[in-house]
Order: sequence, then C-alpha cells, then structure tokens
Amino acid sequence: MIDDRAYLVALARFPKFGPIKLGRLIRRFPSFERIFTASALDLIEAGIESKLANRFLQERIHINPEQEWSQIIRHGISVVTIKDEHYPPLLKEIHNPPPLLFYRGTLPDWSQKHIGVVGSRKATSYGIRACEDLVRTLAQHGTVIVSGLAYGIDATAHQTTIEAEGVTIAVLGSGIDDESIYPARHRALVSRIIASGGVILSEFPIGTPPLKQHFPIRNRIIAGICHGTLVVEAAIKSGSLITARSALDSNRDVYAVPGPIYEPLSEGPNELIKQGAAAVTVAADILGHEAVSAKPVAKSNYKPASEDEKILFEALSKTPVHIDELIRKTKLGSSVVSATLTLIELKGGARHEGGSFYSKT
Repeated sequence: MIDDRAYLVALARFPKFGPIKLGRLIRRFPSFERIFTASALDLIEAGIESKLANRFLQERIHINPEQEWSQIIRHGISVVTIKDEHYPPLLKEIHNPPPLLFYRGTLPDWSQKHIGVVGSRKATSYGIRACEDLVRTLAQHGTVIVSGLAYGIDATAHQTTIEAEGVTIAVLGSGIDDESIYPARHRALVSRIIASGGVILSEFPIGTPPLKQHFPIRNRIIAGICHGTLVVEAAIKSGSLITARSALDSNRDVYAVPGPIYEPLSEGPNELIKQGAAAVTVAADILGHEAVSAKPVAKSNYKPASEDEKILFEALSKTPVHIDELIRKTKLGSSVVSATLTLIELKGGARHEGGSFYSKT
C-alpha cells in the first residue's frame, strides 16, 4: 500500500479544486485516497459543481499517485498535510489554508515567534540597511524570519538571518525542486537556508513554474505562518502590501518601517502606518509587542584615534552620506577623507554603502 498522502500530492495536480474546495472534501471523506478515487456523484454530493467533478474524472486518469510520490522522494522533498501535527498551527486559522505543503529542510518549532519580512525587489540602501539591522536583532532573539526568496528585501532578510545564526523560512511561488526555484540565481541561497537549519516550502507541486498569479497566493502563506509581518520598503501597489493585507485579514500584527516622504518605496509603509500599522525603527518595537524579551544590542566600540578621524566620524550619520558631502562638511582634502574613511571602516566605525556613500555603524 502506498502512503495515503500520495493521493493528496496527486490531487495537487488538479489545482481547479483550490484550497477551499479541497478542504471541504478533506472534511467530508475519511482519507485522501477516497477523495482521489471518488465518483462524480460522490464529489457532487460533497459540494463540488457537476462540471468540475466531471472535469476532474477526465484528468484523473492521467495522474498516477504512486509516480507522484516517487518523484518527490527522488527530489528529496517532504510533505506535511493539514491533518499532520507538524502543520503550521497559525496557518490553519486563515480563510483558505493550503491542505498540503511541500518542503525541503527542517520544519521549525512552530511555538516560536515567526515574523514575516517583505519589501521591494529594488530596495534602496536605506531599506537594505534597515532590514539588516532589524532582522539581525530579531534572529538573535530566536525569532524565525519568514520571507519569499525574491531579490531585494526578501534575500536580505534570509541572508541576514543565516549570518546571525538564526532560522529562516522561504515560501516560494513555484515548485521547490531545483529546476523550478525562482529566482534561479537564489539556488545557492536555498542551499544555505537548508544547511543552516531552515526550510523552503510551497503549496505548488514539483515542476510548477513561477507564474505571476502564484505570488499573491504565496503571500497569504507568509502572512498566515507568522504572528506578525514587517514591511520594509514597498510601492503603494505591490505584493508586499498584499501580504500585509493578508496579515490584517487573519488578525495578525502588521509593522512598517517609515521612510522619506518623497521616496516612492516609502509610500507603502507610510500608508500602512497611517492605517494603523505599528511604526518600527528598532527591533525592540517588534520584540516588545510580541512579548519577546529584548536584550541590548552590541554597539560599535570604535573610538577616533586622531583629529581627522574625530572630525570625519562626527560628520557621518546612520543615513548614508556621499563622500563629496563629507569633504564639504569637514573641509578636509579629498585624499585625507578617502584614506581616513577607509581607516574608520577597517576599525568598525563606518560602513561603505556603495556608490561613494558611507554611514556610521
């Protein structure tokens, strides 16, 4: 006998049922096998439209549960169903929880605090810096960081968590086999997530491409797994705000990093704050709200060793400053500023943000 979950994996190949209809069938039938092998009449009596029931029977003959199960084993993929004790408990509470999750890696302790971190794929240096600082502290306090593996804020959240020796979850809008991972350039990041004790997961079966319509569907899982969702940078119309709305719909906390009023990527977080989201400037804003004890964050112990270092260090700020502006403010020569900045950076007092911009650590 094959594992009963193989029939749910097979049912995932017929997405027209959707999580709500499939959830209805799971509650009606005693096993996944009974759903998969049901007659059209049985399905109709369970609340499935006649046309859809007959469509499923037509497509079912092309789906082999045993082959589907062998395929996930061959790809090193595991599954957790909504009937299993290891299924995310918070995810069960949303309106349309996925009946099945495919995953690679180690499922976390779901009793830990989980915070979703989302934002723009084209994040600014301000957004990247804010994400790194906030996520680092959250991860160091045992918070599981959940994001979507995309470029920009998502990748920064995953990478920073790994560097902080924390646990991170990547939720994909595609299959989780190597060939389907999106973006493909993040396959190495996926390996690091898994190796560090994290997990990648998706409700989409092997071979599912990253279609545009999959990402709003994926976003509800990010919000559904988490106690709260943090939006770092996002345009006013973006997937990040869809995730935030999903969190609100599930009665979860929403946090937002305020940004410059003239920056388009700050429009989303600033609007969320106006609508009642908690403004976040330090990780303690989240840790305190989520009842996680906040430990003091270690600060740089850098101390200027010369007058030039002192002048230049005082001219720096947490907001990136261009080297030309530092030359103007300090009235030091360009060669002196360049050499002194390098020295301060080596001592841990400054940070090169790229493009001749520097900030104080």
